Amino acid sequence: MKKLILSLTILMLSLQTCFADELRLDKEIPYQKKIMSVGFRVLNANNIDKRMTFYYCNDKDVNAKIYSTSKKICIYKGLIPFIDSDDELAAIISHEIAHGVDLHEGLLRRMAMQLRPVKYEKKADQTAVDLMVNAGYNPLALIVILNKVTGEPCFATSRSNGTKRLAVIYEYIYNKYPAYLVYNDYKENLYYQNFLLISKHERAQIRQKYLEKNIKPVNNTQK
Repeated sequence: MKKLILSLTILMLSLQTCFADELRLDKEIPYQKKIMSVGFRVLNANNIDKRMTFYYCNDKDVNAKIYSTSKKICIYKGLIPFIDSDDELAAIISHEIAHGVDLHEGLLRRMAMQLRPVKYEKKADQTAVDLMVNAGYNPLALIVILNKVTGEPCFATSRSNGTKRLAVIYEYIYNKYPAYLVYNDYKENLYYQNFLLISKHERAQIRQKYLEKNIKPVNNTQK
């Protein structure tokens, strides 16, 4: 009798576990489909012939990453609550695709990425902007999502985060895709407004830099 009760208890627990897994799977299927849809749209729009796959990963970390060996791009469960639009999802995925393109270059490039992470983070950000534009996404979303989820680095870190990183992305858009700033769909966005607030000094320097570039030399023979 005891064995029968124990067996029934184990069976019920197993059924409950399976049922819970099915419920969780049903809830998360839309995330997986959306991540795949956006990922392959970016690949196809940019004619990227390097194989990569896209997964929703049931991990609570606020993160996304590409695995160097499999070229599997994972968007973690903990990141999902911070993503408010397809543009922001495309920003995260495009950044990882940019890393993926570099990883496809082989072992020497992988080593370079490990030795110079700030350089390749900057490169991935700028490449992500290009990939997004080509796929029809708004590149300002990269600034928005990073402003939500990245911290301000301390002096000891080698990661390229914080206001400086956002300003570098802004400068790249300012120089290459200024129409997105003129017709700014994110102008009223709470997180973009926060970026404008914290980056006044950096943006003033950017404007001055390009203003000086566009000033033509004065011909002293003409008054």
